[in-house]
Amino acid sequence: MVKKLCAAALVAGAAGHGAMVKPRSRNSVDWLVGVNVPAHWTSDRDGVNITGKEYDNGQGAFWYSQGCFIGCAECDHLNGRQQSSVCGNNDFKGTLDPKYRTVNRKSTPGSPEDIYRHNPWRAPGLAPVGDSCGLAGGTPWLPEVGEAGVYTTTKFAHHGMNGTLLKPLQEEAPWYKPVQWKIGGQAEVSWQLENNHGGGYSWRLCPAGEPLTEACFQKHQLEFAQDQQGIVFKNGTVQLIKGTFITEGTHPAGSMWAQMPIPADWLGPRCLPGPNDTDATPNKCEKWEHSNVDGPCVPCPESHGSDCSRCDNGATPSFPDPIPGVRGCDHHHAIRDMVKVPTDMKPGKYVLNWRWDCEASAQVWEQCADIELVAGDIMV
Repeated sequence: MVKKLCAAALVAGAAGHGAMVKPRSRNSVDWLVGVNVPAHWTSDRDGVNITGKEYDNGQGAFWYSQGCFIGCAECDHLNGRQQSSVCGNNDFKGTLDPKYRTVNRKSTPGSPEDIYRHNPWRAPGLAPVGDSCGLAGGTPWLPEVGEAGVYTTTKFAHHGMNGTLLKPLQEEAPWYKPVQWKIGGQAEVSWQLENNHGGGYSWRLCPAGEPLTEACFQKHQLEFAQDQQGIVFKNGTVQLIKGTFITEGTHPAGSMWAQMPIPADWLGPRCLPGPNDTDATPNKCEKWEHSNVDGPCVPCPESHGSDCSRCDNGATPSFPDPIPGVRGCDHHHAIRDMVKVPTDMKPGKYVLNWRWDCEASAQVWEQCADIELVAGDIMV
């Protein structure tokens, strides 16, 4: 069975795209000049907001890191779906309980058919990143690369820019009011999935006056109100679902992560060869696999620059839809959560971080927003 790629996927390869929606992120800043996606990615233009009103999220969905494998000290910024450790640490074992996998659940953990075993979700929070607020276009370099590494330059940002260099939105637009959260209360957050490569995500805080590093965000991991996860519809309606939350095998130890509630399907081209692949390459890509086509789950070439999604790349996802029809590359819904604001946080300015660790690709999506924590009532 053959199916067209998700509308936002290019010939260069499909990448998992997602973006923080509530609160508005620094990464969405290009909305101020009317640039809301790279020109040829029209399917990513429609935002889904809890208000139900039209929403322009700038190029928020294009800030991420790729080539980020568990067991490696740094990302190579090139290989999204090579499905082999770029640092040669192929024996590194993931820490996630296999029951929390979001794709290819039928494979034996650690086997050659368990092709996604090197990717970030297999050890949530452990994979390295290029920048804790994302990299514009997914790489630290000006030239664009594969795996949908695109970005339209504006006066605010350019391809290869570190997200931690973005200014608070209030500095770019003085009329913009930062969001206030009450210490000890609960706060509503949401993000929109564009292209689905499975995995899971977390929300974290870092004091605004400190360097925005993974170490800082990991000190202030937020917990979820586990009965409040929901799917947001275009009209702003939120339908609650039964979420799956994980605290075992996460990094830092005990931090709470949410499993992706929307199941993935049609992950991308089944198998594209690397630049040095030949007929002698083990598990080589066949010509019939050079498109988004289904087939049996078999090992990948794992060669440099190859692109492989041979398992669970079809119409039937690994777990049921949370709501009938909500699956795959879903551009018409968002995911909403309530997070708990710790009682031991001091009042002041903070930066909120959203981190999505993918499972079917070696990608980590991160964006940052400005938050003010207050001890008393919230100003409206």
